[in-house]
Amino acid sequence: MTRRIRPLVATTVSSVVLVLGGVAAGFRPALPDPQQLVAQLRRFYAETQPEVSYLHLNQEAYAAGETLWFKAYVVDARAHQPDTLSRVLYVDVVTPARTVAFRRTLPLRQGLAEGDIVLPDTLSTGIYTIRAYTNWMRNWPEGLFFTRRIPVWQAVPPAEGAAPVSGMRRAALARQASRVVMAAAQPDVQFFPEGGNYVQGTASVVGVKAVAGSGQGLALSGTVLDDENHPVLQFRTPALGMTSFTFTPQPGRRYQARVTLPDGSEALYPLPAAQPSGWLLTVRELSSHYLVVVRRPGAVATEPLQLVAHVRGTPVYLGTGELQPGDTFSARIPKDRLPAGLVHITLFDGQSVAQAERLVCAPLPATPTAQLRADKAAYSLRQPVTLEVTVRNAQGQPVAAEASVTVVTETGLPPQGRQETNVQAHLLLTSELRGYVENPAWYFRDASPETRRALDNLLLTQGWSRFSWQQVLAPTPLAATFEYPLERTLALGGQLVRGGGRPVPKGQLTLLQKGVASVEQLTANEQGYFLLTGFPGTDTARVVVQALTPKGGSNVLLRLWDRWPVPGATAWQPRPPLVAVAENESILATYGQQSRRQQVLERRYRPDTTSGIVLRNVKIQGQRPTEPDPRSLHGTASSVVRTRDIPGANAFSNIFELIRGRVPGVQVIGSALHYSVRIRGLTSISMSSEPLYLLDGVPLDADALLSVPVQDVERVEVLKGAEAAVYGSRGSNGAVAVFTKRGPDAASRSALPNIAARHMPAYYRAREFYAPRYETASPASRPDPRLTTLYWQPQLHIPASGQARITFYTADAAGVFLAQLEGIAADGEPVSAQARVVVEPGR
Repeated sequence: MTRRIRPLVATTVSSVVLVLGGVAAGFRPALPDPQQLVAQLRRFYAETQPEVSYLHLNQEAYAAGETLWFKAYVVDARAHQPDTLSRVLYVDVVTPARTVAFRRTLPLRQGLAEGDIVLPDTLSTGIYTIRAYTNWMRNWPEGLFFTRRIPVWQAVPPAEGAAPVSGMRRAALARQASRVVMAAAQPDVQFFPEGGNYVQGTASVVGVKAVAGSGQGLALSGTVLDDENHPVLQFRTPALGMTSFTFTPQPGRRYQARVTLPDGSEALYPLPAAQPSGWLLTVRELSSHYLVVVRRPGAVATEPLQLVAHVRGTPVYLGTGELQPGDTFSARIPKDRLPAGLVHITLFDGQSVAQAERLVCAPLPATPTAQLRADKAAYSLRQPVTLEVTVRNAQGQPVAAEASVTVVTETGLPPQGRQETNVQAHLLLTSELRGYVENPAWYFRDASPETRRALDNLLLTQGWSRFSWQQVLAPTPLAATFEYPLERTLALGGQLVRGGGRPVPKGQLTLLQKGVASVEQLTANEQGYFLLTGFPGTDTARVVVQALTPKGGSNVLLRLWDRWPVPGATAWQPRPPLVAVAENESILATYGQQSRRQQVLERRYRPDTTSGIVLRNVKIQGQRPTEPDPRSLHGTASSVVRTRDIPGANAFSNIFELIRGRVPGVQVIGSALHYSVRIRGLTSISMSSEPLYLLDGVPLDADALLSVPVQDVERVEVLKGAEAAVYGSRGSNGAVAVFTKRGPDAASRSALPNIAARHMPAYYRAREFYAPRYETASPASRPDPRLTTLYWQPQLHIPASGQARITFYTADAAGVFLAQLEGIAADGEPVSAQARVVVEPGR
């Protein structure tokens, strides 16, 4: 018989059954309490407050010279509510060579931002990557940043008045673009036992993942062989490269797979070795629930266990039990009680050590959460289009949402330009997985058995989640190790350390900002970390920082954040080749021709939109103006001593000896270990006559200036009277500003380890997409350049009625356009919808 056990999580937990030789057994009071695990999990999410970012792009592929428009969504990773913690977002475009080509710093308002990036027409062909992240997200592996691959084809627009590009020329351009591929690498085939383990003599499910050197899945066939080369079973992977099979490894045997690769060659890949004993976790999706089965082959004693399932940190199933040798533990998790997204099912032993884990994906609601409908079946040129938007929650009730809409041509769009991901696929799947997932939107196309099975195979082979239970249960909270704080405004942070990296607690910092007369002071925390805020973001700010020990000593190393992380080589995704020549050169040429024609029209009629166009070389005659030194907060100084103008300058023992007697009205006092400067006629209200000393814009005392070698000095500027007013009261006795010889990165280095300088960025101001209105049907004097993206609206607010309306006009191009809506509903559910807009001339 089966005994029902009281659910441990009343809202979501089904009964737990322990099958012992066909007879059910109940729980014992001495069993471990999984509520302790749940408490740790909740604490982990409360302390780390993970965020998820997503970008909705106007297109999925671009020609060089086009504009990339985007809408950013940042939500908390648990409930997918708009994030209100971070208020600064960074968006980068990374080249195939892993260098940051373009960068945007954006203010987040209720988790939303928008922007654009003009791709220069000189941009080389390749697979670029766009990424979005907050400063807080940098505490997690870079693989959890939002990233998306964007194919870019180099296509220089034809000169005005030139003959149309011939079909042969278009094909040649396509071949040229398509041949920019990665060097071929050996395909990789890996095998993953379900739950992480498999045991000798026990049937287990094994996932298979086959990928090319580019990271794309491979369709291939293979045979599992034992160590005597006897065939055991055969398998075949579909286009995305993943499948699974059931396998019983025999004691003492080793196994490998002989795989036939796409080029007809064969290769051998080893299977992992089976263990003599261990925990086995099996999960099967049935029509109404997930069936979880736990086994412990090879066990010699009764062992307690705990089973915990959660969705984004919210527990959906808890259970405990005992497992005797040769017995089985099973549980049922109802699907109708699960929110959509990844379900983490983890098996713990009696000591709360995770022994096996499995990921499954709870399905989306059957009712669409968003719909997009055009008011007509087809439209003529320059005719108004109305799209009706409807958003409902899983219960069919209307709900408010924030969304964005793009309408992009389908005519000639390369297959790699089709929508590979969307907000649903990212929030519910890829945001919780590390590594590259090929075509994630495909797994949400429908709820057919084929699609669900493919999704399960993905999670069998790529179940590396955002965090590990070791991090959750660690005695030191993970958040205590975070280096990057939340940014509520533009900020500059870092840490004060000594030699060997030991933190300097309660160190003192002084901040000067160009254009701001006041000097700010700050104390670092116990770990030496600090955060400088208050930058307006309306313009680029030049700041200098000096760090001292709590007692005022300068033997401290100032480590500032790298403002923008360099793309990591280990976490970075492989890049697939561009579209194949034989299959796609014609449609690639068509798309490129459309883009080139659009750019010609924009140059002529919309010059304000063509900042990415590079003009031909023009010879400019004249004298190059002197650029201001970014290290200087003041203007021009009346007295400047340049070392290049002094023969034998390097022979002077220090800076004070260098300037002695060279500046009228300036007296250098002292020798050997202590010097000071007096500027005639200047005395502050404190009766002190000591001027302000600066090194590369950073204030310091005279003794510290003695340590700067003269051979490193470019010039010394002496400021008198109003010249030093920018430094406030500290400059009332004038200033002695020393500037070192610097390279092109002078803005960020200092001659002393306890001082540094930075340029703080301004917020980027997004441009407005060109969307004309045609009130009459009369011919226009100017052509409409919208040939690829017909419409882009990043700010679509859908009220509580769940309904909204979008109106725009068609342009001068006929064809089929795809309208794509993406957003996030007020209840945290991602919404996505599509509709087609057909434009036919003469209707």
